[in-house]
Amino acid sequence: MSDIAPYDTLNYSPAQDPNDETLHMHRSHNARTKRTKPLPTRWQPPSSFFPGLLFRVMCFCLTFHSNLDFMWEIFREPNGWESFHTLYLTQINQLSTVQGLVLTTVAVFITTAPPLHQIDYTASGPYTLLSESLVFSLFGLLFQLYISVVGQSYQKQKTFKALKRNRWLFLCHIMILSIPVYIFGISLLLLLFAISVTGFLSSSTSAQVFTGATFALLFACLFISILPSPFYSRLFKVLYGTAVYDDDEDDEDELDKERSEKDAGGPA
Repeated sequence: MSDIAPYDTLNYSPAQDPNDETLHMHRSHNARTKRTKPLPTRWQPPSSFFPGLLFRVMCFCLTFHSNLDFMWEIFREPNGWESFHTLYLTQINQLSTVQGLVLTTVAVFITTAPPLHQIDYTASGPYTLLSESLVFSLFGLLFQLYISVVGQSYQKQKTFKALKRNRWLFLCHIMILSIPVYIFGISLLLLLFAISVTGFLSSSTSAQVFTGATFALLFACLFISILPSPFYSRLFKVLYGTAVYDDDEDDEDELDKERSEKDAGGPA
């Protein structure tokens, strides 16, 4: 029997069909898989219980993730490190503007007398909160100025090469980047607490009612806005060990997108 395959077999062989969608998707998936680099061992959580727990808690507090996988996905790109810090510096400049507004608002409260004696924000409680908010606002602006000045050196690849050698060094770098954001949040919360304490301690019943209704509405809106956010899904995964959204759904959406793009680019 001859070993030569018939012409029809070669013509309709799946290996020779350039329009085979399954083969095309399989090759595309293999190409993406080959380009994926695993997370380095020095970036993974420590194997010991207490260091590992401390590492995960720090990761969640600084990045809202329990590990550094997503950071590695960003920085393994050719310009991922530079793009990340460029975007961060842009947001820090915007944050400095808002921090200046908070500082101005607190300074006005501290240096002016209340227009109504029923709403006295110069009492000991609200005044203490306003003073603390003023201090945090000043330090926030100083840290933001420092990050803006030295941020150019953070964008260099040699900085990334030095930090990626140790997980704790990298976490310290992320902590430095997170300090201005946390200080801004603390100063804003202190200002809000000062306003709320002033309203609740007011001798006017209407002021107490309006203050309670206002903050109840604000907290309800904040809670509703957190539910669809990535922060909620990550916190849910950390607490209960399961994800709110299935990763397979993302894969199916990606495959559907590839099929739609191929159908749109194909012959009518």
